[in-house]
Amino acid sequence: MEIELSQRVGRVPVTVMRVKGNVDTLSYETFQKFGETIFQAGAEYILLDLEEVPFISSAGFQAIGQVFKMLHKQPNHSAPAPLGRLNDGTHKSPHLKLLKPNARVVEALHLAGFDTFLEVFHDLDAAIASY
Repeated sequence: MEIELSQRVGRVPVTVMRVKGNVDTLSYETFQKFGETIFQAGAEYILLDLEEVPFISSAGFQAIGQVFKMLHKQPNHSAPAPLGRLNDGTHKSPHLKLLKPNARVVEALHLAGFDTFLEVFHDLDAAIASY
């Protein structure tokens, strides 16, 4: 797995993490540590570009969940949405969003319930404008 970073600016600065390769038991720790590092460096808004990710395992979803939790609990932001609003899909994360997952990854996102609280975009400009 490889990760490339770039910055885009819309209403707020957005860090784009372009992930290439599977996010699975062999790579999830690297993914999670990378997310923690950019968070500690000051990233508040992250867009995960999954266009070149053919597969995400449960370990990969755990790593994405950890990045979500870090961003969602930032002290300088308003209180996190109640858990019920995350689970029922009435709240989407304003800090972590997904770009261009393939059909297999979309299905896995759905089965894992991540699509209830993470927005999925298929256009980079639309994703950046949503922050």
